[in-house]
Amino acid sequence: MNRASLLLLAMAPLIVAAAPNQTDWKRQALQAAAPFIDRANDEWTRAIVSGDADVMSAPYDVDGIFIGPSGSVTKGKDAVRTMYASRPASVRVLKASIKSDGRVAADPDDVYEWGKAVMAIERDGKTQQASGRYLTVWHREGDRWLITRNIAF
Repeated sequence: MNRASLLLLAMAPLIVAAAPNQTDWKRQALQAAAPFIDRANDEWTRAIVSGDADVMSAPYDVDGIFIGPSGSVTKGKDAVRTMYASRPASVRVLKASIKSDGRVAADPDDVYEWGKAVMAIERDGKTQQASGRYLTVWHREGDRWLITRNIAF
């Protein structure tokens, strides 16, 4: 073993001790984001029924992107609001729920959340169930967490 290898081996415990504990920042990011995610999910379940586009678009970043199940892309908070507001009058959401299946911190300022949304909808006088999976990217902006990407499958 050469001197450089011996030096590196001797310094390894110091390098590891100086490295930030990834578990801490992951836990801290998840804890910081959780109230924003929980509130947005809770508010969405009521707002999708009432048709309140302001509430549904509120958690989006000004440049946030919504990608729909068809692959359609809606860019910007104002456009997301318009998308929600343009639901056809022939479609009425009777009940909705969201189940967040998981969350992971990608870095101290980004949390990925995924789950499933289920809705009972009335269309042309017929009631049916609609459901879909989602993946949402939440980003820390100062002391708030906002949606930068939301993909509905």
